Amino acid sequence: MPVNMELFQGISGETRDALLKLGQRLHFAAGDALFHQGGASTELILILEGKVKISRVAPDGSSITLSIIPAGAPIGTLHAVDEMPHTASATALVPTEVLSWPLDQMRGIMRNDPVLTANVLAVVARYAALMIMRLEEVSTIPVEGRVARALCRAVNVDGKPKDGVEIPLLRQDIADMSSTTLPTVSRIMSRWRERGLIDGYRGRVRILDSKALGAIAGWTE
Repeated sequence: MPVNMELFQGISGETRDALLKLGQRLHFAAGDALFHQGGASTELILILEGKVKISRVAPDGSSITLSIIPAGAPIGTLHAVDEMPHTASATALVPTEVLSWPLDQMRGIMRNDPVLTANVLAVVARYAALMIMRLEEVSTIPVEGRVARALCRAVNVDGKPKDGVEIPLLRQDIADMSSTTLPTVSRIMSRWRERGLIDGYRGRVRILDSKALGAIAGWTE
């Protein structure tokens, strides 16, 4: 049980035991769906290994990538406090392992442990703040910075890139997450490749100079 992860910090021993009993380890191959937009919300999921793409089908039928969720992050937390159907779809980008808890039983545990409830609400608030931040970035951050931030967030849960990390991302995914166009992303990433910041091939990106990429994102130390 990854008690050091945000969702489970400070929980009681009784809660930990209950979660250990209920949690189910599941494995997904690249391309497998964890859940679908519009489907019933039945589980809270913690990503142990791998990466998950969150996407939504627009009214015109096109699919828009909202975010890439890396290992260490939970998904489905919003539905732990309501009965809404899934507002987006989740797909494994790479072979992915998760811990999954039935929401009805998770809610019962939350009622008996206010720390777990507070942790779940904190995660929901953090995701909401991230969405607000992305909206603000459209009007305040130059497009190259937004593309760098989208790429950094896809690499790591805290947005800090690491040299040598390779992620399976289409340029259209990056364009969606940075609120720009595919041609713009292609031009920017071609320049970064020439400068030695990134490498890779179609559908995959490898980080070569995380310090420079973080500086473009505006996340200098």
